[in-house]
Amino acid sequence: MARPTQITRDNLAPLIRARGPVSATELAGLLRVNRTTIARTLPDLGAELVTLGATRSTRYLLRRGIRNIGNRWQLYRVDADGRAFEWAELEALHDRLWRVNWAGTPPEWAGLFMAESGLWNGFPFFLGDARPQGFLGRAIASRISRTLQLPDDPRSWSDEDVLVYHQAAGEDLPGNFVVGDDCLRRALARSADLPGENVVFEADRESFYPRQAREIARSLPGSSAGGEQPKFLTTLRNAAGGFQPVLVKFSAPLDQATGRRWADLLLCEFHAHQILAEAGMANSGARVLDADGRRFLEIPRFDRIGPGGRRGVVSLEALAASLIGSLSRNWIEATAEFHRRGLIDSESFAIIQRLHAFGELIGNTDMHFGNLAFFLDDTLPFRVTPAYDMLPMLWAPGSQGELIERPFAPAPPLPAMTEPWREAAGWAENFWDRVAADPRLSPEFNRVAREGGAVVRQLRRHVG
Repeated sequence: MARPTQITRDNLAPLIRARGPVSATELAGLLRVNRTTIARTLPDLGAELVTLGATRSTRYLLRRGIRNIGNRWQLYRVDADGRAFEWAELEALHDRLWRVNWAGTPPEWAGLFMAESGLWNGFPFFLGDARPQGFLGRAIASRISRTLQLPDDPRSWSDEDVLVYHQAAGEDLPGNFVVGDDCLRRALARSADLPGENVVFEADRESFYPRQAREIARSLPGSSAGGEQPKFLTTLRNAAGGFQPVLVKFSAPLDQATGRRWADLLLCEFHAHQILAEAGMANSGARVLDADGRRFLEIPRFDRIGPGGRRGVVSLEALAASLIGSLSRNWIEATAEFHRRGLIDSESFAIIQRLHAFGELIGNTDMHFGNLAFFLDDTLPFRVTPAYDMLPMLWAPGSQGELIERPFAPAPPLPAMTEPWREAAGWAENFWDRVAADPRLSPEFNRVAREGGAVVRQLRRHVG
């Protein structure tokens, strides 16, 4: 490289962007000048410059602006009482690096995910997990993508796109993080405005839920295809004035074959939820409502507390991607590695083993890493959240809405899983019996339920 006649920010900036974190000595060598010349020029980079370390170990990076929203954002956390606290500051740096500057003592788990200087090689998992997914994700993207200039499909969003979404529309995302001052103001105003437009009195559910379903069906036609379950979020207000945030899933009209099948599956999910709640592995309070020719399943949210309180959550998908990549193929493999590293304790691991076995024994073929989550506190170990999305997806309609006969043949357990499997098998047999006895079930799925129960009973006798 030819020696420049004068060292300016225009000489330094490209090198720091390409090679950072980089020392003044390295920059001096690249530009063939002495270190003092570099030290005199660095302040010209102004607020764009980030300094890591001290004395001879000092390294330099440059912040990068993201669209028109800046390069630094305050991260807030909302507690169980609805109060917001400064938790950290997020900085966007060049070469896909990010830095988190903690407002207080870093969480116990911080060192497992970031370098000592606070650098993250990739978007921090606790923010990336809020990327819209599934049915609700498509609904959100359909509503805001044009306004925020984001891709229509949230699966193709970059980390920068997720941050734009966080900052512009993240006042009521899953978990308890809020990005930026403006977003926090909207979040707090939303809680203070209860009852608001998204709050429904329990007595009005039979009219409110069908109206919501019709509006969603009009805006997202064909949305139940491919295993995506139509759903919406709302907050219930009871006669005593209490508030309960809920997720509500709904079927297509019951006079359609696809709608009837999804109605059966929602009824199955209700019974699975009840059984797991009785075992202490799911929240109680799930309810089924048939109204205006559709079936609705209402499930209390475990990341919300009362009118404004929140709890932090993180999916297995986000944790696994940050810690172990794609090395694990199922819940047990991934969480066994977490247990080995001390990220979860034996109690949570035992719960996950039973949940996975129960899922296999009721035909849940959709136990992907987004369907298992942990409470995200500052301490370790992470604790598994109540179970959710547990239903026999083996019998879900195909991508074109067709009903397909599929064999149900759960495998016997490996030796290490025999004990949790036996307990889960008892729950599964109870599940199939309850489903078969429910008068709301269609005759077609009643046959499936009776056959499913027979399969589980036979397998229990075989395992002993």
